[in-house]
Amino acid sequence: MAENLHDIIRVEHLTKKFGKLTVLNDISISFKQHEVVSVIGPSGGGKSTFLRCLNLLETPTSGAIYVEGTNICDKNVDINLHRQKMGMVFQQFNLFNNMNVMRNLTAAPVKLKVMGKDEAEEKARTLLKRVGLLDKAGNYPSELSGGQKQRIAIVRALMMNPDVMLFDEPTSALDPEMIGEVLDVMKELADAGMTMIVVTHEMRFAREVSTRTLFLDGGKVDEDRPSHELFADPHSERLISFLNKVL
Repeated sequence: MAENLHDIIRVEHLTKKFGKLTVLNDISISFKQHEVVSVIGPSGGGKSTFLRCLNLLETPTSGAIYVEGTNICDKNVDINLHRQKMGMVFQQFNLFNNMNVMRNLTAAPVKLKVMGKDEAEEKARTLLKRVGLLDKAGNYPSELSGGQKQRIAIVRALMMNPDVMLFDEPTSALDPEMIGEVLDVMKELADAGMTMIVVTHEMRFAREVSTRTLFLDGGKVDEDRPSHELFADPHSERLISFLNKVL
């Protein structure tokens, strides 16, 4: 199995500066098909910026990002086409408040002509059932809990049949009792073989669900190892200090 897995994303010498502040400093790393990678580290270490660079929500200052072999930093590349392959789930859900759940899920695939209205609605119902929210199809976001909104946001990303899912601290805006229901959906996605890159504060998810964990600090990847190894035997002093504070 392992020898057939290819790099879905390859990052080469990625640097991102905001003015004189270097947020990401010459990062080179790759992510393989079916991997679940957690990105952990202190606030301000560059985690969210790194994730947002992967689909050019942030434009790198220098470097290259190859998605399925295409350098998306190339000005001639249609980035919107590549974004369709990369589902993104944000902290704040980003649902359209003036649309009910069904319209939130079907608007993009229908508008982009990825599928017709009937096919989109059928797919939406299938995915809603999968996350336990089929009965909420006619509800508006204001009528949902935070955990329900985030599960809807995950379904919305899945509607486009992405090759990889990017999660930017998907549970940080949730009340503690709602975190579990979102992590359960993410765990099910991981078990089904979805390629996932997850910026997270949930160390238990990183340790138990992700195949690999990156520790990002000061704009550099300080450690990058299989999750069980990294948590059982952290090497760098910065990682040891960080884990002592959060575990």
